[in-house]
Amino acid sequence: MNVWGTVTWDIARAGGFAAYILLTLSVAIGLALTLHWQSARWPRLINSEMHNFVTLLSLIFTGVHVLAVWIDPFTRFGWNEVLIPFASHYRPTWMALGIVSLYMGLAIALSTWLRPYIGYAWWRRLHVFTLVIFGLVLVHGIATGSDTSTWWGVIIYGGSVLLVGTLLWQRLYWPANAQSNAHPVIAMLVLVITLVGTVWTVLGPLQPGWNVIANNGNGSGAAIGVPVTNNSAAKSSGSSNNSFLPSFTGQLQGQMTQSGPDSNGLTTLQLHMTILNGPQGTVQVTLQGQGQGGDDGGLAVSSSLVTLGGSQSAVTYSGPLTQLNGDRLWHMTALLKGTGASSQQILVTMDIRVSRNSGQCSGTISGTGSTSASGSNI
Repeated sequence: MNVWGTVTWDIARAGGFAAYILLTLSVAIGLALTLHWQSARWPRLINSEMHNFVTLLSLIFTGVHVLAVWIDPFTRFGWNEVLIPFASHYRPTWMALGIVSLYMGLAIALSTWLRPYIGYAWWRRLHVFTLVIFGLVLVHGIATGSDTSTWWGVIIYGGSVLLVGTLLWQRLYWPANAQSNAHPVIAMLVLVITLVGTVWTVLGPLQPGWNVIANNGNGSGAAIGVPVTNNSAAKSSGSSNNSFLPSFTGQLQGQMTQSGPDSNGLTTLQLHMTILNGPQGTVQVTLQGQGQGGDDGGLAVSSSLVTLGGSQSAVTYSGPLTQLNGDRLWHMTALLKGTGASSQQILVTMDIRVSRNSGQCSGTISGTGSTSASGSNI
């Protein structure tokens, strides 16, 4: 599962960025055509055939991206979440922008085949929406992608905005064709939107806490929760502990923080996560150990603690990890004991992916009532 999850995740990321880069080139070539960037001194590389070919490649890689996201065992998206706007359990608003842009792109691609029937004027009007698609995909990638805060992610997004923005500004403010009208007001509007988008990116998606904010758009990180309360134990005691019994599954979203090394040379990692699509609650994983140094920033874990809290954030179960495997995708197992007078135990299994650049973490969790667990404590 770990290997397969890594493969599908990397394909989804690579397919998304490839589709975005090709879309950027497609829009840039289209704007260059309207600016009549041609010369007798070089071959006519900038032409409609090249524009159509790059656009087709962009759609193909978009399909690869969507398919990889759907089959990824880590995210576990359903077809409705992939194809219906706002149906996603993960960052629904920003996922919706990508879905809408996909349908708009398919519509514009279809209009190219229907051009002999709808006429050149309508085809050209529809093609203007390509700029809207570019904007939607840009925001979708920045707000949803896990690589936004990487140096190469910033270069890709920043370079594409600079390229398309410069060409669009020239097309609107200094049209090369004498028959084309200048639109200085729209050009200024484009500049304002670009500046606002840049500020939003710096203050939003590039900030460490964006993962929780983006999940449901209101900053709490809790959404679509389906509390498991249809069991007799929960009804009889009213304890928040019993919302996790006899078993539960859910998805995790949160943030990782790092502190240290302390006077003993120990580094501490803490994963603060919210449970979604399951019983309402929180999970905190604390790992402590000697930093291994190097570029990967590894940690030789010597002690650990997992706490499971109810909807009121009170700790209801706690215990150490009994298993910890993986690098970019952590597989964790822990036997948690009820706090206070409770003697109940839960065997919890988690698969967690952490972005080492932004500290954002997401994954899945499952738990079952148990009285014992194998493996040594970590």
